[in-house]
Amino acid sequence: MNFSIKPNRRETIWGYVYLALYISVLSRLIPLAAHYVAPQLNSAQVNFLYFTINFGATVLIFRKYLKKSLQSVLSSPLASLAYALLGYLVSRILGGYLSMLILRLEPAFANVNDAAIRSMVSNNFALMAIGAVILAPVTEELLFRGLIFRGLYDRSPVLAHIASICLFSLIHVTNYIGIYDWKLLCLCFLQYLVPACCLNFAYRCSGNILTPIFMHGLTNLIALWAMPG
Repeated sequence: MNFSIKPNRRETIWGYVYLALYISVLSRLIPLAAHYVAPQLNSAQVNFLYFTINFGATVLIFRKYLKKSLQSVLSSPLASLAYALLGYLVSRILGGYLSMLILRLEPAFANVNDAAIRSMVSNNFALMAIGAVILAPVTEELLFRGLIFRGLYDRSPVLAHIASICLFSLIHVTNYIGIYDWKLLCLCFLQYLVPACCLNFAYRCSGNILTPIFMHGLTNLIALWAMPG
């Protein structure tokens, strides 16, 4: 598959600027601003606002990259779909084994990010579904697979895998640092390593960023659908 499509220089520069903001302040700044500007919003609505801002910003930054990716995937849609489904299945199988291992080590383990999402889903399932299935996958795949993984791959495939996988996993636990025990957060971090690896696999095999976006959205959709209540 064609792996030549990647963000251009301008997209890369602005992508890293936005990535720095995304990792460091936006997850706290946007809810804080919403608290003062629109205090009537519940947690699901604030989270949807956060998803929407990130989606809009990353699509704007990477619009040329996305356009080329869309043109490429239209030439071989079945291959991209197949790699997305294969990546999802491998992620489910390996992730299941990892979860069983974690539960043996820590029988009371529960992923803190999943618990937060479950609470917001109970407030507004529709908004959380749009955010988690459409908006967040686009943002995260453009940043972690398109910007970091694809951007670093030509220099060092090993570095590209390590950086994209670790940052993707870390971003899902950083908001809980100082709130939960570090051992619990380390176990949560480990849980995200498997899907991150499989998303890299889907992108590398298909050569198209839309493949991991679809896989990511499918993963979140099934996870939301399976949540109790």
